[in-house]
Amino acid sequence: MVNWHALYHRYRHFLRYTFYGFIASAVNVGVYFLFTHVWQWPYIIGNNIAWLIGNIVSFLLTKSLVFHSRYDDWLVVTSEAVSFLGFRLLSLVADNVIMFVGISLIHIPSMWTKIGDQILVGLFNYATSRWTFLKQNHFAAERIRQRRDAKKRIE
Repeated sequence: MVNWHALYHRYRHFLRYTFYGFIASAVNVGVYFLFTHVWQWPYIIGNNIAWLIGNIVSFLLTKSLVFHSRYDDWLVVTSEAVSFLGFRLLSLVADNVIMFVGISLIHIPSMWTKIGDQILVGLFNYATSRWTFLKQNHFAAERIRQRRDAKKRIE
């Protein structure tokens, strides 16, 4: 018999990330559609704007609702944001390459390319988001907090 509770507990981050990642991807695809198909902007520009807006949504959802990172210290949140966006810049490169190859070289329709792109990039983003937000990887956040506290004691 399958222990559903244990199974959920084991894969809870992935399941939550899939749900909230779908929302962030839907925002990304919607913004892309608006810029490229409604306003007729070049697809690479629309893709970059969609990436920016989608990743702001993704950071907020992933931080609080997927990995339950509750740090409210602005230095720690900044550290998380820099790590998150640093990894996401790597995925932006892959995102743009996939879009270019799909649309310009293989001639797949723009929206089909974008949807496939979101699935591929989403898997990479899950791995990097997990690294960024899980507590066992917050050694950098703890060091920032210790340095700040040490400076306060000196002052």
